[in-house]
Amino acid sequence: MKLQSSQFTVLHNELKSTPLLSWSIIKRLLWDLDRDLLESLDAIGTEYNWHFKYFIDSFSHFKDYSIVLVDTQSIIKVASKNIVDLTGYNSKELINTSCKSLCGERTSEDVMFLMGIAMAEGIPYEVRMINYRKDKTSYMCEKHAFPIYNGDDKISHYIVFKQEYDV
Repeated sequence: MKLQSSQFTVLHNELKSTPLLSWSIIKRLLWDLDRDLLESLDAIGTEYNWHFKYFIDSFSHFKDYSIVLVDTQSIIKVASKNIVDLTGYNSKELINTSCKSLCGERTSEDVMFLMGIAMAEGIPYEVRMINYRKDKTSYMCEKHAFPIYNGDDKISHYIVFKQEYDV
């Protein structure tokens, strides 16, 4: 497998024994998120009875990160307003589109394959890869992704913190 202009890292693969943290606890840690974003996350989190096996608040406090919530099919369900600065798409344009819409000819298929395996297995990961903006220009994107579990301990969503980085 060749990861051209990309990097893939499993963040923590021993989550099976970690106690679940309820959405009601986690959302209190996300107090400084954009209000609309937090309300959208809260509606979905309440509907699915979300539980987490890690703390994600450290990423939410970095204002340079855009936040995207995807379902198990990699369909974007929520995106922060600052996603427009990263991708050229406003958050509403991305809702119900595939994450693959941000990929292009130089996006590593190997990284996409590894991301799919990690998501299917519920493994948090970090990746650096080439993505594409609305105007078709490429950029290097750093992503930190974490699974979210429903009340039945099944993965319902992934939360992804994204930012551009310089090579």
